[in-house]
Amino acid sequence: CVKYTRVFARVSPMHKRTIVQAYQHFGGHIVAMTGDGVNDAPALKEAEVGIAMGIRGTEVAKEAADIVLLDDNLRSVVAGMEQGRLCSENLRKSILYTLCSKVPQALPTFAQLLGVPSALTAAQVLLIDIGTDIW
Repeated sequence: CVKYTRVFARVSPMHKRTIVQAYQHFGGHIVAMTGDGVNDAPALKEAEVGIAMGIRGTEVAKEAADIVLLDDNLRSVVAGMEQGRLCSENLRKSILYTLCSKVPQALPTFAQLLGVPSALTAAQVLLIDIGTDIW
């Protein structure tokens, strides 16, 4: 059963694709497949993340893959995932900061469109914006 197996070796091309499909169906996780030959192409295409070897990999495998490792080192995948997670976290923090600082400034404007009296003048909003961006 694929739930209890981590590594498969010396597998035929047909079985590689079947293993990827089984992991997708029974595992419930994102499936990554590494390969370097023509026989790996169907499984590379089937997986959510296909990773081909750039130096010793065939052109067919590189075309079917989502990621091509230029140095054929799987540690590059780990480093790339760390960088991607860092970028994602920084983007999330930036969006959260922008929403937290700009929404309170925009709400009085929209409230004024609905007939609520103006709470702040334009100059006061600009001063608050400058003050919050400095600190």
